[in-house]
Amino acid sequence: MKKTALRIWYVLEDHPWMTMILGVLAQTWFTLNNRALWFSDEVRYADAYRNLAEHGHWIVLALNGQAYPDKPPVYFWFLWLLDTLTPADQPTVFFLGAALSGLFLLASAYALARTLGFDRQVSLSAVLILLSTFFLAGLFHYSRMDLMFAALIVLSHACLFRAFSEENQGRWPLWGFLLAGLATLVKGPLGFLFPLLTSTVYLIWKGEVKKFLTRPMGKGLLAMLLMLAAWVGGVILSQGPDFLLNTVLGHQILERATHTFHHMEPFYYYLIALPLAWLPWTLFLFAAPVKRAFSLENWGALWASRREAGPRTFLWIMFGATLIFLSSLSGKVLIYILPMFPPMAILTGDAMTRQNEDDSVRFWTLAAGLLGLLGAGLLLGGDLLPFPVPMRGMGIAAITLLGGAALLYAVRKAGNRIALLSTVLAVTVWLYPVGLMVAPSLDNAMSPKRQGEMIGALVDEGYTPLAFKIYSGIFTYYADHEIEETGDWDELTSLVDGGERVVLSIREKHWKNWKDRPEGLRILDRQDIAGMIYLVVIKG
Repeated sequence: MKKTALRIWYVLEDHPWMTMILGVLAQTWFTLNNRALWFSDEVRYADAYRNLAEHGHWIVLALNGQAYPDKPPVYFWFLWLLDTLTPADQPTVFFLGAALSGLFLLASAYALARTLGFDRQVSLSAVLILLSTFFLAGLFHYSRMDLMFAALIVLSHACLFRAFSEENQGRWPLWGFLLAGLATLVKGPLGFLFPLLTSTVYLIWKGEVKKFLTRPMGKGLLAMLLMLAAWVGGVILSQGPDFLLNTVLGHQILERATHTFHHMEPFYYYLIALPLAWLPWTLFLFAAPVKRAFSLENWGALWASRREAGPRTFLWIMFGATLIFLSSLSGKVLIYILPMFPPMAILTGDAMTRQNEDDSVRFWTLAAGLLGLLGAGLLLGGDLLPFPVPMRGMGIAAITLLGGAALLYAVRKAGNRIALLSTVLAVTVWLYPVGLMVAPSLDNAMSPKRQGEMIGALVDEGYTPLAFKIYSGIFTYYADHEIEETGDWDELTSLVDGGERVVLSIREKHWKNWKDRPEGLRILDRQDIAGMIYLVVIKG
């Protein structure tokens, strides 16, 4: 069996692109349209995409009939291509976009590893580490642009490292900055800030800042600025300069970075969130020479040899600078950590090649213990999870985790290659009951689909749709109608009084606090969505 597993490893090593395609396919093909779109981003992005595809909002997205400045449009262009070139329709196209973006991230991680000079074993290990990370495997099934965003950032880093490593920088700076600009048009300015930050710190560390001040670097930076300027010009033509300055730059970028209006977290947020998101690979720290890495002796050696710093230093800076920068921002969201995953995976795969047998066995024993603990927890306490709907498949998901734990424990002494393949297999098998049974059973707890369709049916009967203090646009996609939203009590009362037949979406806590409610209102439906109780209230 060991010889067979090693032969499989070498086949995968010789065919990395096949490995990535088959890995993502195995983890996603069965979930491309088996659940509803969930609160909150999936349904909002779906409405933004529909407004692009059906109503021509190609430069500035629209949500619920209003300009939506939160996100640039490139990812939605990608969805349009999938919608146009494949048989996939909505909402399948959204899940297909997530899966292909996940594949793109794996490819970017492999390309970064090979560009930095790591061999095929380390590069393949990095891909398999990413495929076996619970958080990332889950994101392959969630419709949003962050996987593509992270992939473009990683490729930008690879191109810039190549530029800094050669005497003739050639076109590498151009490609690096164009990829950073494209990342910016996928999600925002972090797309170019991350590569610039890593490059600056890396060159300062090596004492080679002059490599940043070359003609090719200048041309690349100019090309990126021209790319971004083209979109800025489109925004101005579409919405006017005030919209760009006040809404896009002021509200969405500067305010989020310095004094956010949501997702405000303490500076240590990522120090807690990152280790949880990186499971099971966070446990590798317990089998690595952490004390030696942080010893004064080691730091002294690093300083003395800083001018010879190479790929490992670049990856550590890529990880560390990103972590420090994100921690300094006012708004903190877990998904922002994705660009750190590829460097962490490569560093972990590289460390495995130098790991002694005792440390290897210790890590895989810990990983087996984690899977066993999670499986036992789900089996014994799955019914106690705080979801307002019954969940199907929890027992099967728990058993697959226990089976994965048993497999890892059985191969813990067989070497890192075989254990790593076993981990990918365990996570992939676990995804089947989760994707086929658990996730769809959560629709009424996580998706506004039921109430959205209810609102849409009432609008078709002649009711006027209203919403009070909801997360903007969460019901619009499934209602298939624009909904007038307000956060002002007086305006709400006036709108309700002014309509003969009204359907209102309002959270239960606001309903209870609504003083002097107009006569004739009655609650039609109550739903707990993502921990918040929403009411559908009608008049007439």
